[in-house]
Amino acid sequence: MTQVTARTHAPRVSSPTIPRPRAAGPSAPDVAAQVAPAETPSSVRRHQTSWPVVAVDTALSLALALAATAFDLLAMEVAVATSTIWVLVSSAAGHYRKRELGESRGSRFRLVLGTGVRIAVLVLATSPWLTTIDPVALSQLVAALSVASAVHLLVAVRRRRPRVVLAGRPRDVRDAMLEMEANDNHDLVAVCLTRTSKVPTGDLPTYLGFDASPSAARQHQADAVVVLPGSRLTPAEVRRLDWALTGVGTQLYVGTCLLDVTPVRTRVFATGGLTLVRAVPPSMGGPRRWVKEVVERVAATIGLALLLPALLVIGLLIRIDSPGPAIYRQLRVGRDGRLFTMYKFRSMSSSADAERTELVPCNEADGVLFKIKQDPRVTGLGRWLRRTSIDEVPQLWNVIRGDMSLVGPRPALPDEVARYDTDPRRRLVVKPGMTGLWQVSGRSDLSWAESVRLDVRYVDNWSLGLDLAILARTVKAVLNHRGAY
Repeated sequence: MTQVTARTHAPRVSSPTIPRPRAAGPSAPDVAAQVAPAETPSSVRRHQTSWPVVAVDTALSLALALAATAFDLLAMEVAVATSTIWVLVSSAAGHYRKRELGESRGSRFRLVLGTGVRIAVLVLATSPWLTTIDPVALSQLVAALSVASAVHLLVAVRRRRPRVVLAGRPRDVRDAMLEMEANDNHDLVAVCLTRTSKVPTGDLPTYLGFDASPSAARQHQADAVVVLPGSRLTPAEVRRLDWALTGVGTQLYVGTCLLDVTPVRTRVFATGGLTLVRAVPPSMGGPRRWVKEVVERVAATIGLALLLPALLVIGLLIRIDSPGPAIYRQLRVGRDGRLFTMYKFRSMSSSADAERTELVPCNEADGVLFKIKQDPRVTGLGRWLRRTSIDEVPQLWNVIRGDMSLVGPRPALPDEVARYDTDPRRRLVVKPGMTGLWQVSGRSDLSWAESVRLDVRYVDNWSLGLDLAILARTVKAVLNHRGAY
């Protein structure tokens, strides 16, 4: 029997001891049997439903029903019945469940609105049989109920973040903690390590063994336990762990070895007695890519035409500020390794390329990049152009020509590409972009590894929606000037 313990910085768990599951076989102890008797299926339901949210939503629904009655839109009994049915349907659809791990605020919002739209359409479709009820007024009430619930649930989901316990090998736990630090959609409350280790866990309570996970989850009221890949758990042990966590109202998540693969690119299926996760190949062609190509070229053409007078003024100011051409031309590597000439407003002295060799010892970037925050080659006007990202605007001509996209990976220099290994070369399967994930996530403040990972994530998970999200974030990134130098 293994005592469930915590390190010196964590409080000692007062729950009963739980035996460590053995490798396999029928003689392995049943972890689920060790769950406290008080944890019954009804208690699990209490864990999973947010009753304060149900109470507030019920009050909102009744208030809207009374308002509909006051304006003589519907009879009192019809309005109250509709509001009551709405709450019951919402509960059945899972609108009131506590926030799940990885669930975005927008997903719950869309779920509630979608339910309201379907019910309203159903009411209108059955209007010929609703002889004593105004179907339009009833649909309006349903729409009002869905909007009120959606707004309320959006606030509730934002306020309540899932509490998570990490379980796995020390090295895997350390890496996962670093990943989760960049995400504020959860609260990490404890970790369970497979063996003793000096891996730093900060102030988090640290437990020994997977068999400690149910007690750790109960002790810290966790919503989820995440078992990391490489943990060497047998299928029988994972199943018993699922039973035990179900007893304490905690969800079990089992990690995969897939890196930066979005859920829409995964499929779960069973074959040969195995449950498998399939990674769907990323979209590299087809109608959606054609839409991207046409829309971006049209948008770039319109944008360049509208901005042309301002660009001419900026070009004149650059010529006045320092000797040399207003437009800087540089050879870059595009899709599939094809070379093209990229256009920018000149923000450095005309001899900047020749001076770069002398400044190599001052390079502040890692990897293959060359960046200096206080680069002496940057002109006075050029520093302002870089901070506002106006120096990038002439690349609209590259978009029109088809060399670049509005959104895509960072355009690389030929000498950088010559030093690429496997992962960075993944960027070259699509066109480079004027903006991208690395630009809206920190730009030059990011390390080489971080910028590569962001670009590869974009390539592998591309969608039109992702492009729109990046374009929206680009406005914020330009305004706060982060990483622009």
